[in-house]
Amino acid sequence: MLGPVCEQITDKEILDISLKIEREGQYFYEKLAELVPIPEIKDFLSHMAQEETRHERQFINLIAEKKGKDYGWDDNEELREAVEKLFQTDIFPDIDEWEREENPFPSVNEAIEFAIEAEMISMEFYRLLGEFCNNLEAKTVLAMLEKAEMEHLHYMKALHAKYSTP
Repeated sequence: MLGPVCEQITDKEILDISLKIEREGQYFYEKLAELVPIPEIKDFLSHMAQEETRHERQFINLIAEKKGKDYGWDDNEELREAVEKLFQTDIFPDIDEWEREENPFPSVNEAIEFAIEAEMISMEFYRLLGEFCNNLEAKTVLAMLEKAEMEHLHYMKALHAKYSTP
């Protein structure tokens, strides 16, 4: 679960969910890079881990700079319903489960396919947040994150096409 579900969503809850996504993404890509034997994919996954760290810092800055700013998410019933409906599961594998499994992805194809799905979900999450955001600074950060996730997605798809086995 992404976080506790309550009647009304808050800006803090949305920012906390975003931090969780980025932290789990960083861990996922670091661990996946350790498992993948193909240097080009390994390098890209390491780059992705760094990207997730950068995204996390952007959210930490949004939280630090909030200081009474309204991002437009507080008490937004439509956003609450969308988060509950579309993002109520973890995007990345549970860290504890990952640690217990010897190799959660038996093939490079499966690993890349999972990463593609994770990037698509992350991109959609940031698009949704931007749609409901009424703070220009936060909306700009969200648009940049959505664009970055889209670029990651395209590169992942290219790697999948290049290295997929029939």
